[in-house]
Amino acid sequence: MPRTDDSAAYAPNWRNVLAVDAALGVLVSIGGVVLAIGVNVYVGVLVVALGAAYTALVGSRARRWRRLRREDSDAGPGSA
Repeated sequence: MPRTDDSAAYAPNWRNVLAVDAALGVLVSIGGVVLAIGVNVYVGVLVVALGAAYTALVGSRARRWRRLRREDSDAGPGSA
């Protein structure tokens, strides 16, 4: 079952997780360009749009994770 919470935001490698996610979106977009050139323009443009939307969602997740980490560090230890 996929994880739906933001617990990965607190992992030490959180930047790597986001970088891999963003790379996936960029690769899907590149695949869409190749598809548009070689096979079908309309399907290729759709795939490019899906890859771009995924990459944009990764950007919003990066902002959310940064905010969560900042709020956690501002609270300090023992302030629960």
